[in-house]
Amino acid sequence: MDPLRLAHVLHDGAEVLAVEYRGRLLSVAELERLFELETSPQRFAEVSSFRRRVFSLGLAGLEELVDCLADGEAPPSTVLDPSQCLWMVPTLANPALLLFEPRPQAAPSFRRGFGRCLLGHEAPLPVPSDETAPRLDAGIAAILGDDLRSATLEQAERAIVGYAPISLWTFPSREALSPGWGSFRLGQLGPLLTASHERFDPSDSEVSLLVNGHVVAASRRDPWRASFGEMIAFASEGADLFAGDVIACGPLAVAGGEGRPVLRDRDRVSVRVAGLGELAGVVVASAPRKGAHCWAPVS
Repeated sequence: MDPLRLAHVLHDGAEVLAVEYRGRLLSVAELERLFELETSPQRFAEVSSFRRRVFSLGLAGLEELVDCLADGEAPPSTVLDPSQCLWMVPTLANPALLLFEPRPQAAPSFRRGFGRCLLGHEAPLPVPSDETAPRLDAGIAAILGDDLRSATLEQAERAIVGYAPISLWTFPSREALSPGWGSFRLGQLGPLLTASHERFDPSDSEVSLLVNGHVVAASRRDPWRASFGEMIAFASEGADLFAGDVIACGPLAVAGGEGRPVLRDRDRVSVRVAGLGELAGVVVASAPRKGAHCWAPVS
């Protein structure tokens, strides 16, 4: 069976759980109303909540819903126009963000990021205008569907509800001012949460970074020493992880930064991951720092 591809969008002022089917974005609530399934909105009021359906109920009934479509055309009333949707991050609010850098011949490096930095697909990306060499990292994220603590490898792999492309920015001048402060201050996750029963091998995925439609960086297919499950199990050692937390690997491809072409205001940047989709946004230069909080010059 093809993997489920789910989106969390705001459409006509309402949060909508959507499923991608044959290249179209469909409203789950409208599909279930038409098919009169056990989980239809008339019987279960919270069926349309992305958070409730994906995390609390563990994707309940969504595969059966897609089966109802078979190979037929989606009913017109279920089709959503992506350009009329505000794409929301496909996880819970305020997740933990844990980052691994996979290294072929060594154990992966590990650090914590700032989960509130994550924006959705097609979001404007406020990059400080006084950053001369902002860097954009592209990677792959696993989103947890279960709570974990000191998990075994089997428990960690079972806890993954799905995967999505992720992008994270680093602002070198802020990083120089205070190490850790400039890393991953801004990011995106989405647009789709791809849920699959098959084990996903990110080291075999093609990851590309595009600027204004042109590929500027791509990943190399190198075997990793640690799998996603092993990274998650390691992260849970003596610590609580919760449903909705984001475990990201990267950078698999990098744009900008020292010695690379500068990313500029109005540039459209995209992360393309084979099998997971494309995540995009537009750089919007924000005002430089000023006032009493400027402890040191930016450059």
